[in-house]
Amino acid sequence: MRAMQSYVGLLLGPLALLLCGCNLLGGLVGTQIEVKGGQRSLEEQVLGSFEHLGEEVYLIAGVRAIDPVSGEPTPPRTMTESEARALAARRRIEFNRDDVLEFKREGYVGEGNDGLLAVFEAEMAGLEVADPRRLRLVRELVEEENEDRRVIMRRIVDTNPELKGERGLRAVGRILAARYRQEAEAGTRVQFPDGTWTTR
Repeated sequence: MRAMQSYVGLLLGPLALLLCGCNLLGGLVGTQIEVKGGQRSLEEQVLGSFEHLGEEVYLIAGVRAIDPVSGEPTPPRTMTESEARALAARRRIEFNRDDVLEFKREGYVGEGNDGLLAVFEAEMAGLEVADPRRLRLVRELVEEENEDRRVIMRRIVDTNPELKGERGLRAVGRILAARYRQEAEAGTRVQFPDGTWTTR
């Protein structure tokens, strides 16, 4: 019995020193462990998917790919219908970007808290009298922009297993809305999650 206690003591002594040393060393070095929350990780996934679509648009628009070994042009890769729709939506967003920005500057539209453009009807009423043709253009482009944003949101939901259904779409909309708010130009209007509007 006494031999067993000595044996346990021999094992526990170095273990205690090791644990104390690790704790002391950790305190001296100032080791910090950062654990990402689920929400932050989800935001990174959503924004990563969004950026990837943007990169794909530029790759497709660029010159044809050349095989580095043979020097021959390579055929374009095949895409799923969902991917093709999302890329077409992203391409049209890029095409309409200047007009949408102009409408924001003029105060006709702003960035909503759901990731979509919102129309300010009071400002549009004045445009209805002054320039009905421009009013139609604003409405058409806002409809196109929001349709394209919905297609992209749906694609992000479909390619991220953590996101499901309408709840997933709302989450993606909120994440993209935060990005649009952050990137909004000075003098344009944005909506916060609580529903209030402000001018940047």
